[in-house]
Amino acid sequence: MLKEEEILHQLSSQVLHSIQERKHAARMGIPAAENQSAPIVKLANRVIDFGVELRASDIHIDPQEDRLRLRYRVDGALWECEEAFPLRLHSVLTSRLKIMAGMDISEHRRPTDGHISYASAEGKVDLRVASLPVKYGEAITIRLLNAERHLRKLEELGLSQRNETILRRLVRLPSGMLIACGPMNSGKTTSLYAILQELNSPEIHIMTIEDPVEGAIDGINQIEVNPKAGLGFAEGLRAILRMDANAIMVGEIRDEETAQIAVRAALTGHMLITTLHAGNSITALFRLLEMGIPAYLLAATLSGIVAQRLVRKICPFCRESYETSPGSPASVLMQGADSAEHRLWRARGCEKCHGTGFLGRIPLHEILVMDDEMRQALLQAPSVTVIEAMARKKGFRTLWEDGMEKAAKGWTSVEEVGRVLYER
Repeated sequence: MLKEEEILHQLSSQVLHSIQERKHAARMGIPAAENQSAPIVKLANRVIDFGVELRASDIHIDPQEDRLRLRYRVDGALWECEEAFPLRLHSVLTSRLKIMAGMDISEHRRPTDGHISYASAEGKVDLRVASLPVKYGEAITIRLLNAERHLRKLEELGLSQRNETILRRLVRLPSGMLIACGPMNSGKTTSLYAILQELNSPEIHIMTIEDPVEGAIDGINQIEVNPKAGLGFAEGLRAILRMDANAIMVGEIRDEETAQIAVRAALTGHMLITTLHAGNSITALFRLLEMGIPAYLLAATLSGIVAQRLVRKICPFCRESYETSPGSPASVLMQGADSAEHRLWRARGCEKCHGTGFLGRIPLHEILVMDDEMRQALLQAPSVTVIEAMARKKGFRTLWEDGMEKAAKGWTSVEEVGRVLYER
């Protein structure tokens, strides 16, 4: 068991002891005192601090039939504390977290959410807390957002030299629509913020509509979606079009109405960047058609689509190289990479990476560029196969091929690329 887990279990024992003392005090008529040194306060803080130390993106607190399960999502993979916690901790820990997040502790029958601005030893952390009734109580999920995180530039996104050149060219177009696609937690927002920083200058008026605003960028007017006030993506985008903006960022295209307005904004001379949930760049193109965007409008406005995924980086502290034998699964998979090397990298696992063999994540990319030939093809109602074949002739590289190239360089493993892209 890790030292941090031992501390959590020691604190949980103190909480259980405190509960017994409270019950005894209640029977004796002694009023209970609440302060920051109370065991439950220490436990809740330690649960969060441990997540910050692990570099977790999410903390999951799930009540089971006979235990309370605590898990952390680190580098995209869930990691569970070695020993389970007593289920008796659930109600007091849930109540404490709800109090911290400004949530209604008396509401247990419907989903609720809240926010915590938390000061950890690593700096200020923005926590989004959500509760959901499940069979054995309330499940709590805490998303950790570093409020002081470093905003990355284009050159820090992990793009291959070829893809970085293509993306810079697309970003510098005076108008048109540029889309980043992928599943949740694939780094799309990080990419959009890097593009915004590339565009940001006193000569360009940039506005965004986001849900939520995940990072402040000096010089850019950022708007947060507020459904209760009637401010959604579509309403916000309509308002932005009246604000003389040169470039617009829409956090996500979620429905047909937002998609229609976004396309027409790009058609009127704006540079518009946004995100879309789609498996890859080519399926994203057809997803927009399925959402009711006319092919002629899409052909006139779409500049390019960037698809991406995040894969775990091999831990640099315990990694080792190994040679693949001809015909082995790894060597067969590597045949599409631009490398004649038969040596790959793997990691044994150490204290630095908590025994996982991975530390941090890097993105994989593919970029579909819309040129005149592609636009003409789009007007003729082509199939996915036709578009992919045409893109291939122009040098299009898939997520898989980008992943194999990065595995050949020792940045990640073949198995990790397969797991993320195909769950192999």
